[in-house]
Amino acid sequence: MKKILLAALVSLFVLGFSLAPVRAEEGKPIKIAVVDIQSLLKNSKGAQSIESQLATIRKDFQAEVEKEEKALRDAEKAILEQKDKLSEAEFKAKAGEFQKKVAEGQKKIQERKGKLDKALATAVGKLRGEIVKIVADIGAKDKLDLVVARTDVVIVSKDLDITAKVLERIDAELSSITITVE
Repeated sequence: MKKILLAALVSLFVLGFSLAPVRAEEGKPIKIAVVDIQSLLKNSKGAQSIESQLATIRKDFQAEVEKEEKALRDAEKAILEQKDKLSEAEFKAKAGEFQKKVAEGQKKIQERKGKLDKALATAVGKLRGEIVKIVADIGAKDKLDLVVARTDVVIVSKDLDITAKVLERIDAELSSITITVE
């Protein structure tokens, strides 16, 4: 058992020293850059326009939901006030109609929420796509061999970070993105 462990350790040791620094071509080091996609999705003008629109849409959506809830509470109150004046069959019928309205309202809210989520995903996808295009363009112009997302890197020199350069371009080229809810 000790021999197997020793052989494995020696193999790892030899393998570690045999790996030379990765090079794109013989004698030429690889040019690497790092970009913080999450920061761009949060701090760019396009992302801020999405967030601003989303806040307005959510506020309007919440007002619509509250209006619907109030209408349902009023309808429920009216039915309960009539309970003593109606026969049991009539009351059950009105209660059944009310439950249908509640179910329809919930369905309408869920559909609206789904459409909002889809519109948001589309807008963020557009922003993300533009970020990728700009990173690719910067990579080609700067002759970068590899661009890595910041989330995949633990430690990086600030000299390798192109996030600010990408942010400047994305803000100039895509300062706002419209959220379209169907």
